[in-house]
Amino acid sequence: MQISSLFDSNPERWKIRLAGLLEFLREYGEKRITLRGCRVLARLTPEQLSQPGVSLLAATVRGQNGRQLAGVSFVSGFGKEACLVAVHPLYRNRRTGTALLTAQLERLGTLECTVASDNAASLKMCFNTGLVAVALNRGPTGKPTLLLRSPLHPASLPTNLLQEGELLCQNPS
Repeated sequence: MQISSLFDSNPERWKIRLAGLLEFLREYGEKRITLRGCRVLARLTPEQLSQPGVSLLAATVRGQNGRQLAGVSFVSGFGKEACLVAVHPLYRNRRTGTALLTAQLERLGTLECTVASDNAASLKMCFNTGLVAVALNRGPTGKPTLLLRSPLHPASLPTNLLQEGELLCQNPS
């Protein structure tokens, strides 16, 4: 499996490639990819791929007819705007999604995403990548949704850490 960054400076080829990626997400996203995330990807331009916090990666495998798409991952705004991962069923349970998300984290340095609490496969992928759950919110469909962040993300650190010299117990018994 090979993970590579996607971009294209030719506007016509870019539109065709983007349409293919959106179709892949619709077909293999198990109806769990958010409409908002798909809209952000649909409006993506090659120029935006050079902005901080934006990355589009593909996992490909060698097939009989050349390289075939096994998975795709798109992140915008370090995951605050969009964080999408979809893997073809033939390549699931082979850590393809984890490899894509790990590559995103290595590429961007920090990452956050939201995952519905009943989406065990995506939660496993995020935890395998090293993301940690920092909040439980209500998602776009009303389901309980976990906010996951990379552990080095400043917002994921507790704000009430003890300062040096501070007592551990305020009321010893």
